[in-house]
Amino acid sequence: MPRPPDAAKSPVQAWLIVFVATLLLFLGLRALPMLLAGERTLGERWNWSGELLALAGVLWVASMLARRGGMPWREMGFTWAQRTGSVRAALWVSAAALLLNAGVSSLGRFRLAPVPLETWLYQATLPGLVEEAVFRGVLLAVLDRVFSARANLASAPIGWGGLIVTLAFVALHGLSVGALVGVLPAALLYLWLRARTGSLLLPVVVHNAWNLSVHAVHL
Repeated sequence: MPRPPDAAKSPVQAWLIVFVATLLLFLGLRALPMLLAGERTLGERWNWSGELLALAGVLWVASMLARRGGMPWREMGFTWAQRTGSVRAALWVSAAALLLNAGVSSLGRFRLAPVPLETWLYQATLPGLVEEAVFRGVLLAVLDRVFSARANLASAPIGWGGLIVTLAFVALHGLSVGALVGVLPAALLYLWLRARTGSLLLPVVVHNAWNLSVHAVHL
């Protein structure tokens, strides 16, 4: 069970423990419905139950960090407020990236099978909501407490914490060349949006839009 940093431990060690514990909690809760006997309580093709359970668990961690760990919700990206002057640039970059990804995907000969309604509903909601809250939200904020140095990338302060979170996110989608090529560009985009705007709002929206576009180009 993850706990806020303890004064008896060094700050770096404490935040690293929180990072590892939160990641393990997320993975465990996410897999729980698939490990239990019987059918999932929600969804036939996608693990809705596991995703919602994992989201609830990580939001509980976030609430503990906000109340007892001295980490405000806005530091974890849970805010509607966007950094001054960031929205227009973020929207332009997002639109360009989505169009480029759709264009590249449409050039290939591979085509997905017909997409059922459940897949459209799932991709339009949960992936961005859950994965952004976990990776670019809580986990990134925790690692940014460990690695304070930042590099300015097109007005977005990004440090080692962002790179580690990105690698963990890519690994979650599979350790293969295909996963690296397909997921890494999107992960870097979400990281830049989070750092540029200071909020999870656009990363969530763009994440879901990216997933939907991957299916849309195969229609």
